Amino acid sequence: MSRETVTILKFLSRATRARSGGVTLKVSPRAARPLALSFFCFLCLIFAATPSRAATFTVNSNTNVSDANPGNGSCQSSNGTGRVCTLRGAIEEVNALAGTHTINFNIAGGTLAAATITVTGTTLPPITRAGVTINGTTQPNNNTGTLGTGGTVGVGAIALPTFNRPDVMIVDGGGFAVGLDVQAANVTLRGLCIYGFGTAANDDGSGNIRVGNVSGVIITQNLIGTPATSFTDPGAGARSIGDNIRVSGGDSGTITNNLIGYSNGKGIQIGNDADNWTITGNEVRGNGINNSNLDGIDIENGSGGATVSANYFWENEACGVDMYASAGGNEVSNNTIRRNGRGTNANLESMGVRVFGTGSTIELNIIESNYGAGVTVTSGASGNQITRNSIFDNGTITNKTGGGPSTQIGIDLIVAGESENVGTSPFVTPNGAATNGGNLLFDFPVITGAVLATGGATLTLNGTCPAGADMEFFIAAPDPRGYGEGQTYLLTLREGSASDLNATAGSFTFRLSTPAGVSVGTTLTATATSTTTLNTSEFSLNAVAVLAPDIELRKCVNWNSACVEGTVNNIPPGTDLTYTLTFRNRVAAGGMSATGLTLIDIIPPNTEFKVGSMTYNRGTTTLGVPPTMQATNVSLPNPDPTQPPLPPPDADPAWSYTPTGTYDPAVKFVRWKFTTGAVASGTSGTVAFTVRIK
Repeated sequence: MSRETVTILKFLSRATRARSGGVTLKVSPRAARPLALSFFCFLCLIFAATPSRAATFTVNSNTNVSDANPGNGSCQSSNGTGRVCTLRGAIEEVNALAGTHTINFNIAGGTLAAATITVTGTTLPPITRAGVTINGTTQPNNNTGTLGTGGTVGVGAIALPTFNRPDVMIVDGGGFAVGLDVQAANVTLRGLCIYGFGTAANDDGSGNIRVGNVSGVIITQNLIGTPATSFTDPGAGARSIGDNIRVSGGDSGTITNNLIGYSNGKGIQIGNDADNWTITGNEVRGNGINNSNLDGIDIENGSGGATVSANYFWENEACGVDMYASAGGNEVSNNTIRRNGRGTNANLESMGVRVFGTGSTIELNIIESNYGAGVTVTSGASGNQITRNSIFDNGTITNKTGGGPSTQIGIDLIVAGESENVGTSPFVTPNGAATNGGNLLFDFPVITGAVLATGGATLTLNGTCPAGADMEFFIAAPDPRGYGEGQTYLLTLREGSASDLNATAGSFTFRLSTPAGVSVGTTLTATATSTTTLNTSEFSLNAVAVLAPDIELRKCVNWNSACVEGTVNNIPPGTDLTYTLTFRNRVAAGGMSATGLTLIDIIPPNTEFKVGSMTYNRGTTTLGVPPTMQATNVSLPNPDPTQPPLPPPDADPAWSYTPTGTYDPAVKFVRWKFTTGAVASGTSGTVAFTVRIK
């Protein structure tokens, strides 16, 4: 028997004595041998069942050396003296050690330079342990100040955060393709500055931060693409060649509250069937430098279900938001998307938002001053709702070298065969086109009237649109083509609803309280959205709100060489009296002209109409003459017995009555109908007829 065996048996012999009722039980060494093996196995089970514990490793060195013994629970490099923990060593340690671990920072020196980790020699190892957090906010503050534009974004005016300057900076020093490589689920990267990495733009193997086919990754409070002292272009020698964030296949991650900018590649790429990402609170600026087809964010190649909200996408050389070959189902809401698409290199993508796929929603965004269209829906995309956005001044700016403007429009539905990168002039797709295009080329409304009445307190909207569609009306920022753009959302009305006063399918009349901001001269535009397919149209042709015509009538009777308004008494029987009606459109300048003017007057009691006495003078109006002059021998009872009787309806055959004789006592009413021309603001004319006192 070996010495080790004897020792174990002695231990077990002592350990297995038990007292029960004053009797001591002893186990012989031979009998203890199987017990020794059992106990040894029991200890193995105890150690095997012990749960892994979360550990925190604190980086205290900006060097790039490896950990001496990965997995031993201690971050300590193999060179030098003292306990030196590098970022490389900490990543190696967490990768080798079971558990959900945290990497903090406490690099001495008190300056940003001291806490700048320049990656040389070998690229940092990928993060392969799930649940790891790398937290740059733990580094003692050495870089005071804040970065970011701040202010608010979206129609909802959501606060855009600014950030304390990061205190840890990770910089490429060896021409490496990837900076931080996340290849495990539920990893969090917080409070870091990282830039300069990448060997190729728009490449899955290249980027400042790369995320593989893993879920639950969080990237927050980072400055990505520029040094930690300023959110500006670091210049060609230091600029990141790859994308700032490159996701390839990973799902359900979050990118929030970061500054992401000034790479040769995209700001954010969500690609290769990466689904259900949340991107919120980021400022994404100036990406795609010298690559005019690389965007602020691109949800592409089968990816979908992304929520992109409360971000600021601006001055990216291609689209602010792109969905190239996306599966769709994306929600883009309450972002500000401006001054994108200004690149001058090949394959320019010029629009603010470009939509591929089915079932995405573009809502409550401010989309303005992009070089191309505000929103482009590509020819194979459908079921994409564009709602309650503020879209204006797109196609009006120059590109980064002063070229342009492009004169593109607010919403452009691309017809099959047209350019999906920059659209095809004249950009507007006429109603009634084939359905082989974006959102099935859903027709926009046609506003035939926007008339203010009752002192501007009420607004009547008339026109046509697809039957049953929801129409969104906007105050327009008129573009050169006269179609939109819709800058200020007013309200939504449904054709054919109970409030639609026009019973004809596909036509509408709504009378409503005038929305705030609408007055005489306000330019309006509208979109239509199918309530079944959710396809949204382009903006309609603009219409200007005008005041309803206000026809003033004044009546006088010729008596004693004057035309007297009011009552004239003591007129002898047999006297002829001529009544003159003066009509004038007293609507303010710019108000609506009156057309289709019809004037009807009653024959006064105790008089008889003089046949052939009806006359007219169009005065300063443009009314077509002669009017149709008619009389009727029919009058209808007034529901109010205190009021005079009523004339027959307009189309009543009674108006075909032909007066007879010199004076015809049967005539009850006379009528003048002007079927052409108009009574413009401030113009007037007259009509007259003669009667004889009985």
